[in-house]
Amino acid sequence: MSSGAALDSILRRECSHIGKSFEHSGASRFIARPSGRSLFAKLDDHVEQTLGEAHSLIAMHKAQSGSSGEPAATLSPQVHAFGKTQDGNRAYLVTDYLDLKPSLGRDAQKALGRRLAEMHKHGRATGMLTRLILGTPSQRQDNTWEASWPTFWAERRIGDLVNRIHASHPDPQLRKLEEQMRDRVYPVLLAPLEGKIKPCILHGDLCSSYYGHNEADGPARLGIMHMFGGFTQDFFDAYHEVMPKTEPYYDQRVRLYELYHHLNHTLMFQGGYRSGAVAIMKSLIDFCDGKSSAE
Repeated sequence: MSSGAALDSILRRECSHIGKSFEHSGASRFIARPSGRSLFAKLDDHVEQTLGEAHSLIAMHKAQSGSSGEPAATLSPQVHAFGKTQDGNRAYLVTDYLDLKPSLGRDAQKALGRRLAEMHKHGRATGMLTRLILGTPSQRQDNTWEASWPTFWAERRIGDLVNRIHASHPDPQLRKLEEQMRDRVYPVLLAPLEGKIKPCILHGDLCSSYYGHNEADGPARLGIMHMFGGFTQDFFDAYHEVMPKTEPYYDQRVRLYELYHHLNHTLMFQGGYRSGAVAIMKSLIDFCDGKSSAE
């Protein structure tokens, strides 16, 4: 059965509450008839990734829902159906179709910042882990559940990435810097937050969600902005009206969370991302050494 025919069968079976028939409207968009509702539907060979995406979207959508369970506007589309095909070789996902814009004006930036903060505020958990395992082996990470955010970030994120980079392309300098981070950076930036962080569901990049410190999602998008460009100050101002900055050393922790992106891209692509990671590690070590000596 072709992908188009398989998706049509899935839509008729799983989404009969939305429409009686479904008209293919280009790419992964389908129009339900007679309701006219637009749906996104895909059938993918990456089974684990597609199912993880579904669970992540459901968790994010739930975190944004009010008492009625139906939020007026959310960061993520509502999931209508997901699962494996009968042979287990493919997975499907059906959600509302979102007509995304190439750029956002000031009002939209503010609304996005508020909605992300509200999701962080209401989506709580009791530990730290990544919910979605990404598709390719180079992107898969250590998702062991941790009760401690400092431990999770040191062991399951920065430490894990440095170990994998070193195993692929031996890098004694990176290993040494990571060891220095454990001794000189984490005690200053993360240890004081032990027991104070209330883990919440994080947006990721709409390719994953996980539970952790909200700073690793909203404010740490600065890391992506520094590397690729991103949101405006309106977004961050609106975000912090709902979720105030965690002090002290908020700006330095944002850099620590940015480090993750540089290391992750070093693992996947090598190139100039390594130099960015080294620069951040050195600057954080120098900053924390200065704070320690001042005390």
